[in-house]
Amino acid sequence: MHAKLQPRAASRAALMVGMLLLTATGAIRPARADQDDDAERVPSSAADIYSPIQRTFQHQVPLPGGPQRPFANVPADDGPVLMQDVKDRLRFAGPFWRDLKVALYFRTHELDRNNSSGPPSNAWAGGSALAFRTGYLDDWLQFEAAGATSQPLHAPAGEGGTLLLTDNQAEVSSFAVANAKLRGLGQELTVGRQLIKTPYINPQDNRMLPNAVEGTVLMRRRDEAETFDYGIGYLWGFKARDSSYFVPFSEELGVTEDRGVLAGGAKVVPIPGLTIGAVDYLIADVVNTTFAEADWIIPDGAMTYRLSANYTDQRTVGENLLGGAPYATGQVSARVAASYREATLLAAASNNGDEAALVGPFGSFPAYTVLDQLNFNDAGQKTFVVGAAYDFSRIIFDGLKLQTRYGWSWDAIDASGGPRQNEYNIELEYLPTAGPFENVHVQIFYSAVEFPDNPPGETQQPQVRGMVTYLVPLL
Repeated sequence: MHAKLQPRAASRAALMVGMLLLTATGAIRPARADQDDDAERVPSSAADIYSPIQRTFQHQVPLPGGPQRPFANVPADDGPVLMQDVKDRLRFAGPFWRDLKVALYFRTHELDRNNSSGPPSNAWAGGSALAFRTGYLDDWLQFEAAGATSQPLHAPAGEGGTLLLTDNQAEVSSFAVANAKLRGLGQELTVGRQLIKTPYINPQDNRMLPNAVEGTVLMRRRDEAETFDYGIGYLWGFKARDSSYFVPFSEELGVTEDRGVLAGGAKVVPIPGLTIGAVDYLIADVVNTTFAEADWIIPDGAMTYRLSANYTDQRTVGENLLGGAPYATGQVSARVAASYREATLLAAASNNGDEAALVGPFGSFPAYTVLDQLNFNDAGQKTFVVGAAYDFSRIIFDGLKLQTRYGWSWDAIDASGGPRQNEYNIELEYLPTAGPFENVHVQIFYSAVEFPDNPPGETQQPQVRGMVTYLVPLL
């Protein structure tokens, strides 16, 4: 075990930031980069803090990290693109070709973690992705596809586990998005490989490539959903961030029998600022997970307040094929946040059931206490998190934000890190809204985990990682 972080991570992070910032100064000014995984975005106010149910059913671009505006479903003047002459010629074509969007993105990411026990995890990866989406043919049929790759730039043997590459430090490449979307009667039906955003199944785009799913999803038409939204689908394939292949959802849980997931839910906005919703996930003969949340944003002049609470019920079902079955467990999580101008403060807590740890390898966990390294999802675990964020856009640089959080937990049962686990996070984000760098998104994270009950020499686990995404809308 290493006593402290190696300087190579910081130097390489600085190098990749500098290289991509220089690249971004070309004549074409693409729409700004935007990371899909909102849980990792530094908030500018309490209203910006991530809420799982509020973001549920939102339309996903072909690849997270991609520009939002160039993949909107309605025609728009998105500014210049690399193939501007082609765009001009398509302006008078039918909507299927006129609204065609093509985007290229480049991303590089380094992660260096000194594990509390065993060898360190270290890798530096670089990659790119190409995504396209047609317009609608006769207002009812649309196609989209995307392929991406993550290649090792520096990947020491025996130091896997970063999720940037495979466990054995090999490249990851995938044609992860390929679907047809049909709409009519106020509904949208998507068939094929796609990205969905729900509390327990989501892209979790915080490495090189996102999670993706394969299945059929029926939702309310995106441009008509305002105060009431819903969705239902059957998903038979799942591709993790560090994998090139789709596998049955049950296989990701260690079950050999082939089982997909039936998911459905709804959300309602009864009054402005208040979102209430629930989603249920059933993997037959394996596990059923139900999630419900109420999230309320309260503006008050220069102040904004946010009150949130969610609950998860998870239990094995049917033939109880999941390891440790039968069991029933749950989690309750609550959060309060307040912001004044550019400053935001928050406090959150969660309490888990004693019978088993929550399982959810299909995306980021929806609890408000999740931090960079720890999900705090062990059986019996009680967690408290405090945090502060500040948007320096007005006083230093547009899009420069900083966030720090600290969480401590106790009473975890049979947890690998012991009954007590603490984590400190600090995150620097640069995401300008205008200017020559509006197509660049930079995130740098430092986190340190403490395991007070581990043997001497295994109580600390520091990690540093940095990610830069650069977008080029081609069409």
